[in-house]
Amino acid sequence: MKFTPDDGVRMIAEAYALDARDFVRTQFHITLDGSDASIQHIERVMDAFQREIATAKPSEEQIMGFAKMFGSYLGEVFRKNHGAAWGVAEMNGERVAGLKATTGDKVFWPWGRARSRLVEGAEHNVWHYYSALIR
Repeated sequence: MKFTPDDGVRMIAEAYALDARDFVRTQFHITLDGSDASIQHIERVMDAFQREIATAKPSEEQIMGFAKMFGSYLGEVFRKNHGAAWGVAEMNGERVAGLKATTGDKVFWPWGRARSRLVEGAEHNVWHYYSALIR
């Protein structure tokens, strides 16, 4: 796997993470404080969204917009609290936006995990995912 840091991806993720904070505060009256524990709030919000998606049938573009927003918040919390760089990972010819932890070789894709949580359900719990990342 090849990982290339990319400031453009970082800037996009930072903006999406700010959108997540604003959205969750406005729609759910929850303040996201950037702590590891705040990912539990994201999981609860995503659970509500996943149930709504089942009946509302949003487009893939709409789903990815929310996945990028929630996944970016998750990634930014990890980056700021544990050290990582946003960039592009290449694996099996596919390029995806992700993060590489500052220590070790851990590379992960929070946008993809967030999309899986929204579309496939609770078996892709983002709090459990994040908890495993920080262990």
